[in-house]
Amino acid sequence: MHHSKVDVPSPTPPDLEPDLELMGRVSRKEAAAERALVRRLSGRVTRLARLLSGASVDADDAAQVALLEILASAGTFRVAASLEAWADRITVRTVARLVRRESAHKSLLARWVVPGELPWGKRPEPLTEPLGLDALLVRLSPERREALVLRHALEYSVEEIAELTGAPLGTVKDRLVAARRELRKALERDARRAERRRQP
Repeated sequence: MHHSKVDVPSPTPPDLEPDLELMGRVSRKEAAAERALVRRLSGRVTRLARLLSGASVDADDAAQVALLEILASAGTFRVAASLEAWADRITVRTVARLVRRESAHKSLLARWVVPGELPWGKRPEPLTEPLGLDALLVRLSPERREALVLRHALEYSVEEIAELTGAPLGTVKDRLVAARRELRKALERDARRAERRRQP
Protein backbone atom coordinates (compact mmCIF):
# COMPACT_ATOMS: atom_id res chain seq x y z
CA MET A 1 0.00 0.00 0.00
CA HIS A 2 1.41 3.37 -1.05
CA HIS A 3 1.29 6.17 1.47
CA SER A 4 1.54 9.71 0.15
CA LYS A 5 4.12 11.88 1.82
CA VAL A 6 2.74 14.59 4.03
CA ASP A 7 4.89 17.69 4.53
CA VAL A 8 4.93 18.66 8.15
CA PRO A 9 6.17 22.19 8.89
CA SER A 10 9.34 22.23 10.95
CA PRO A 11 8.78 23.66 14.41
CA THR A 12 10.13 27.12 15.03
CA PRO A 13 13.35 26.97 17.08
CA PRO A 14 12.53 28.15 20.62
CA ASP A 15 15.15 30.92 20.54
CA LEU A 16 13.55 32.45 17.43
CA GLU A 17 9.95 32.35 18.62
CA PRO A 18 10.17 35.80 20.31
CA ASP A 19 11.48 37.33 17.06
CA LEU A 20 8.69 35.74 15.05
CA GLU A 21 6.14 37.05 17.52
CA LEU A 22 7.70 40.53 17.50
CA MET A 23 7.67 40.73 13.72
CA GLY A 24 4.07 39.57 13.63
CA ARG A 25 3.14 42.45 15.92
CA VAL A 26 5.15 44.88 13.81
CA SER A 27 3.37 43.68 10.67
CA ARG A 28 0.09 44.51 12.44
CA LYS A 29 1.39 48.05 13.03
CA GLU A 30 1.52 47.80 16.83
CA ALA A 31 3.36 50.94 17.91
CA ALA A 32 5.10 49.37 20.92
CA ALA A 33 6.48 46.55 18.75
CA GLU A 34 7.65 49.01 16.10
CA ARG A 35 9.50 51.04 18.73
CA ALA A 36 11.10 47.89 20.14
CA LEU A 37 12.29 46.80 16.69
CA VAL A 38 13.75 50.22 15.89
CA ARG A 39 15.57 50.32 19.25
CA ARG A 40 17.00 46.88 18.60
CA LEU A 41 18.16 47.48 15.03
CA SER A 42 18.85 51.19 14.69
CA GLY A 43 22.48 51.03 15.83
CA ARG A 44 23.31 48.12 13.57
CA VAL A 45 21.49 49.58 10.57
CA THR A 46 23.13 52.99 11.03
CA ARG A 47 26.60 51.47 11.32
CA LEU A 48 26.09 49.37 8.20
CA ALA A 49 24.64 52.30 6.24
CA ARG A 50 27.60 54.50 7.17
CA LEU A 51 30.07 51.87 6.05
CA LEU A 52 28.26 51.17 2.78
CA SER A 53 27.18 54.61 1.65
CA GLY A 54 30.57 56.20 1.05
CA ALA A 55 30.40 59.85 0.09
CA SER A 56 27.59 59.49 -2.43
CA VAL A 57 24.58 59.58 -0.09
CA ASP A 58 23.89 60.83 3.43
CA ALA A 59 24.44 57.78 5.62
CA ASP A 60 21.96 58.78 8.32
CA ASP A 61 19.27 59.40 5.72
CA ALA A 62 20.05 56.01 4.17
CA ALA A 63 19.73 54.38 7.59
CA GLN A 64 16.33 56.00 8.13
CA VAL A 65 15.12 54.75 4.73
CA ALA A 66 16.41 51.26 5.53
CA LEU A 67 14.61 51.22 8.90
CA LEU A 68 11.38 52.24 7.19
CA GLU A 69 11.86 49.43 4.67
CA ILE A 70 12.44 46.98 7.52
CA LEU A 71 9.24 48.08 9.28
CA ALA A 72 7.25 47.89 6.05
CA SER A 73 8.63 44.41 5.26
CA ALA A 74 7.97 42.88 8.69
CA GLY A 75 5.38 40.49 7.28
CA THR A 76 8.04 38.84 5.09
CA PHE A 77 10.26 37.80 8.02
CA ARG A 78 10.85 34.06 8.22
CA VAL A 79 12.83 32.12 10.79
CA ALA A 80 15.20 30.66 8.20
CA ALA A 81 17.51 33.55 9.09
CA SER A 82 18.12 35.55 12.23
CA LEU A 83 16.34 38.86 12.56
CA GLU A 84 19.65 40.72 12.28
CA ALA A 85 20.68 38.88 9.10
CA TRP A 86 17.26 39.57 7.59
CA ALA A 87 17.59 43.27 8.46
CA ASP A 88 21.13 43.35 7.05
CA ARG A 89 19.82 42.09 3.72
CA ILE A 90 17.24 44.86 3.53
CA THR A 91 19.78 47.48 4.60
CA VAL A 92 22.33 46.36 1.99
CA ARG A 93 19.78 46.45 -0.81
CA THR A 94 18.30 49.76 0.31
CA VAL A 95 21.66 51.54 0.53
CA ALA A 96 22.77 50.03 -2.80
CA ARG A 97 19.61 51.34 -4.44
CA LEU A 98 20.14 54.83 -3.02
CA VAL A 99 23.79 54.85 -4.11
CA ARG A 100 22.85 53.77 -7.64
CA ARG A 101 20.15 56.43 -7.82
CA GLU A 102 22.52 59.17 -6.67
CA SER A 103 25.17 57.96 -9.11
CA ALA A 104 22.65 58.12 -11.93
CA HIS A 105 21.69 61.68 -10.94
CA LYS A 106 25.34 62.73 -10.92
CA SER A 107 25.95 61.12 -14.31
CA LEU A 108 22.99 63.00 -15.76
CA LEU A 109 24.20 66.33 -14.35
CA ALA A 110 27.73 65.69 -15.59
CA ARG A 111 26.46 65.68 -19.17
CA TRP A 112 25.51 69.35 -18.86
CA VAL A 113 28.07 70.76 -16.43
CA VAL A 114 31.85 70.97 -16.69
CA PRO A 115 33.13 68.21 -14.31
CA GLY A 116 35.48 70.61 -12.51
CA GLU A 117 32.49 72.71 -11.50
CA LEU A 118 30.85 69.82 -9.67
CA PRO A 119 31.99 68.95 -6.15
CA TRP A 120 32.37 65.26 -7.05
CA GLY A 121 34.28 66.07 -10.23
CA LYS A 122 37.12 67.88 -8.51
CA ARG A 123 40.46 66.26 -7.89
CA PRO A 124 41.01 65.40 -4.22
CA GLU A 125 43.25 67.68 -2.26
CA PRO A 126 46.75 66.30 -1.50
CA LEU A 127 46.76 64.27 1.67
CA THR A 128 48.43 65.77 4.70
CA GLU A 129 47.26 63.23 7.28
CA PRO A 130 47.04 59.42 7.18
CA LEU A 131 43.74 58.14 5.88
CA GLY A 132 41.29 56.55 8.30
CA LEU A 133 39.33 53.44 7.38
CA ASP A 134 36.19 55.40 6.48
CA ALA A 135 38.15 57.60 4.08
CA LEU A 136 39.73 54.53 2.48
CA LEU A 137 36.37 52.84 2.06
CA VAL A 138 34.97 55.93 0.31
CA ARG A 139 37.54 55.46 -2.43
CA LEU A 140 36.26 51.98 -3.30
CA SER A 141 33.46 51.40 -5.77
CA PRO A 142 30.08 50.77 -4.08
CA GLU A 143 30.16 47.08 -5.04
CA ARG A 144 33.67 46.49 -3.70
CA ARG A 145 32.97 48.49 -0.54
CA GLU A 146 29.79 46.48 0.04
CA ALA A 147 31.62 43.15 -0.28
CA LEU A 148 34.48 44.24 1.98
CA VAL A 149 32.22 45.61 4.71
CA LEU A 150 30.04 42.50 4.78
CA ARG A 151 33.05 40.18 4.87
CA HIS A 152 35.31 41.95 7.34
CA ALA A 153 33.07 44.25 9.39
CA LEU A 154 30.06 41.93 9.77
CA GLU A 155 31.96 38.66 9.20
CA TYR A 156 29.60 37.14 6.66
CA SER A 157 30.95 34.26 4.60
CA VAL A 158 31.46 34.70 0.85
CA GLU A 159 28.44 32.47 0.25
CA GLU A 160 26.30 34.58 2.59
CA ILE A 161 27.43 37.78 0.87
CA ALA A 162 26.37 36.34 -2.49
CA GLU A 163 22.95 35.59 -1.02
CA LEU A 164 22.66 39.01 0.63
CA THR A 165 23.62 41.00 -2.45
CA GLY A 166 22.25 38.78 -5.20
CA ALA A 167 25.68 38.68 -6.88
CA PRO A 168 27.22 35.43 -8.21
CA LEU A 169 29.73 33.76 -5.89
CA GLY A 170 32.61 34.34 -8.31
CA THR A 171 31.74 38.02 -8.60
CA VAL A 172 31.81 38.43 -4.81
CA LYS A 173 35.24 36.78 -4.66
CA ASP A 174 36.55 39.06 -7.42
CA ARG A 175 35.19 42.15 -5.64
CA LEU A 176 36.87 41.16 -2.39
CA VAL A 177 40.22 40.54 -4.08
CA ALA A 178 40.04 43.88 -5.91
CA ALA A 179 38.93 45.77 -2.78
CA ARG A 180 41.77 44.37 -0.68
CA ARG A 181 44.26 45.22 -3.43
CA GLU A 182 42.97 48.80 -3.65
CA LEU A 183 43.11 49.27 0.12
CA ARG A 184 46.63 47.82 0.30
CA LYS A 185 47.86 50.22 -2.40
CA ALA A 186 46.18 53.18 -0.68
CA LEU A 187 47.79 52.27 2.64
CA GLU A 188 51.19 51.91 0.98
CA ARG A 189 50.85 55.32 -0.69
CA ASP A 190 49.77 56.83 2.63
CA ALA A 191 52.79 55.29 4.38
CA ARG A 192 55.18 56.64 1.74
CA ARG A 193 53.72 60.15 2.08
CA ALA A 194 54.04 59.97 5.87
CA GLU A 195 57.67 58.84 5.54
CA ARG A 196 58.51 61.71 3.17
CA ARG A 197 56.97 64.21 5.61
CA ARG A 198 59.16 62.88 8.43
CA GLN A 199 62.34 63.31 6.39
CA PRO A 200 64.28 66.55 7.01
